[in-house]
Formats: sequence, structure tokens, C-alpha cells
Amino acid sequence: MTDEISNEKLWNQNFIFTSLANFFAFTAMYYIMSTLPLFTTEVLGGSNRDVGILFGLFAFAGVIARPCAGYMLDMLGRKKIAWLSLFALLVAMFLYNWAVSLLFLLILRIIHGICWGFSTTSLATLATDAIPFKKRGEGIGYFGLSMSLAMLIGPSLGLAVLHSFDYSTMFCAGTCLAAVSLLCLIGVKHNEIAVSERYKEKEIIKKKVLSDAVILFFVAIVYSAVLSFIVLFAQEINVENSGLFFLANAVTVIISRPYAGRIMDQKGPVEIMCVGFCTLCATFICLFFANGYILFLAAALLLGVGFGIIFSLSFTLAINKVDISRRGMVNGTMLTAFDLGFALGSALLGLVSTYTGLRLMYLISGALVIIPFAIFYIKYIIKAKPATAGEDGYC
Repeated sequence: MTDEISNEKLWNQNFIFTSLANFFAFTAMYYIMSTLPLFTTEVLGGSNRDVGILFGLFAFAGVIARPCAGYMLDMLGRKKIAWLSLFALLVAMFLYNWAVSLLFLLILRIIHGICWGFSTTSLATLATDAIPFKKRGEGIGYFGLSMSLAMLIGPSLGLAVLHSFDYSTMFCAGTCLAAVSLLCLIGVKHNEIAVSERYKEKEIIKKKVLSDAVILFFVAIVYSAVLSFIVLFAQEINVENSGLFFLANAVTVIISRPYAGRIMDQKGPVEIMCVGFCTLCATFICLFFANGYILFLAAALLLGVGFGIIFSLSFTLAINKVDISRRGMVNGTMLTAFDLGFALGSALLGLVSTYTGLRLMYLISGALVIIPFAIFYIKYIIKAKPATAGEDGYC
């Protein structure tokens, strides 16, 4: 009997330390994300176009790395890949101290993106292994909070360190965050699956969860429309403090994720996912009509609820379809879909906005929410069958 069956306690040692490792890894990522544009333009003499390329390369490298990471996690073992990838992430963070040219920085961003894809997929898989099946929705919701909290803390921490010291100190402090993430793995006592229990898996993308991945892909597209352009939209409607949007959004994400997971564990996914899609769609309706703080902040609150529900529960639905030996590939598939959707969404909706304006672009984004909802409706409502989950919790 596996640890996840015998241990029904959600806040067990493995889950706590994996969540902490994920928090520090994401804090390090958001930390460097807020300061890298300034380093690129002020120190290396780059342009805004160069900044965009740097972030695009990072995302593209992560998209490529995640499916490979998922496969290796299932075939070679979780803990081994987690240790190697987080150590590589630490080294990548440290190498920013030697970024003396744009070419070096471009190469480093690719390396960093690969390390990022491997490390975050590893941590997500370790976390899902540590969560008892009966509390999986709630557990994945709480695990997601480590990312949300990092989004709140990382950018402001990076800018605060940079304003108080210099770039070298700032990069060293970011390396320390990655080092703490690595050290948290000491507290993870993961029992690897014996090689004999694994089968020869030929697919890198897990076809069994493609419907869930497509849902997340389209949600990422519309989510990118908000994060990529909300600051510009705030200026357009004369909202001076756009940072309030991110604060309000983070608060409702933090509240909604574990609550939604608990509802799913108790009542199933249909009702709570419908709430998620409705609030996500309402986000863009509010943005379309926004002319000041009221609807602007209402959109932030609704986005936190909608995205918090759909992101966490899509992962839970996907994880529930496979046994413990295939979770690495499931996490790789889902995270790849999200990264790809976010990258394509930023580019495509940015192009749309040049012809329609941001306000109409947001209304179009709201209409796009119908696509993932339709997929969910067909898959989990029309074609739904009584659950026949085995003792490991997969169907």
C-alpha cells in the first residue's frame, strides 16, 4: 500500500516541504522577472524588444522541457529529478552575475527556462504524490497557494533589494532563494516506485488527459490577456494604481483554491467548475464596461475566483485519471498546455488589440471562455458516468 493511501493527513511532512520548495522556487522566478527588464535595458543597453525576446525564450524553453520532465519523473524517479533540476536552477540563477552581453543573457534564459520546466514539474508531481486521494482537490488548491503567494512577494522583494543594493547583490539574493528551495527537499521522504512496477511508456504527452489539458490551454489564453495588458488598460481608463488589480486578484485566488478543492472532494467537479467558468467570463464583461476603479477591481476579484477554481480543479481531474506511476507525465502535459496557451495568448490577443483596442479584445476573450466550458460540459456532464475509481483513486 502506498504512502498516499495509508496516510490520510493532508498536511504531512512531504506535502509541507514540497509546498515550501515550490514557494521559494516561484518566488525566485518572480523575483528575477521584475528586475530583469531593468538589468537588460540599463546595464546591457537592450530595448523593450529584447526584453520581450528574453521572456519569450524562457517560456518556450519551459514548454519544451515539461513533457520530457514528466516522462523522466515517471521512468527515473521523482526525488532524483527534483534534486538535479533544482540544483541546476540554483546554478542558472547564480550565472546571472556573469551576464555581460545580450547574447549570453539570451542563452542563459533558455537554460533557465529548461531548469524551470523540470524543477516545477518535479515539485508538482511530488506534491500530488503526497496528497491523500480523498483530499486531492483541497490539497492541490493549497499547493497552488505557494505560487500565488510567491507572485505577491517575489516582484516587490526583487525591486526592494535592487533599490537598496546593486545588481550583483540582487542576483546573489535570488540565488539564495533557489538554494532554500533546494534545501527544502531534505524534508521530503519520498518512496520511489520500484522500476518493476512501471511499464514501458512510449508517449511523452499523456493522451488520457488531453481534454483537461485543452481546457487549461484556452483558460491560459484568456488569462494571458489580463496579465499581459492590464497595466496598459488601467492607464487607458485612468486607473492610476494598477497594482491594486494584482493584489485583489491574489486575495481571491488564495481564498478560492482550497475552498474549491474541498467542494470538489465532497460534491464532485460539475457545480464548482461551472461557477469557475461563469466568474471567469464575468471578469471580461466587467473589463469591457470598466471606466474606473469599481468594475476594474471587480474584474480582479472575479478573475481570482474563476482562474483559481479552474486551474486547480483541472489538475485534480487529470491526476484522478491515472495511477501514481504516470503522474509525472500528467503534470508535464498540463503545465505544457498552460505555458503554451499563455505564450500564444499574449502574442495573438496582443495582435487583436492593435486592431480592436483593449476593451473589445477583453470582450472577445470573454467569448473564448465558451470553448473550454463546452469541452468540460461534453466531457464531464454529457458523457459523465458513475465514478469507478480504484483504491488508488484513478478511473
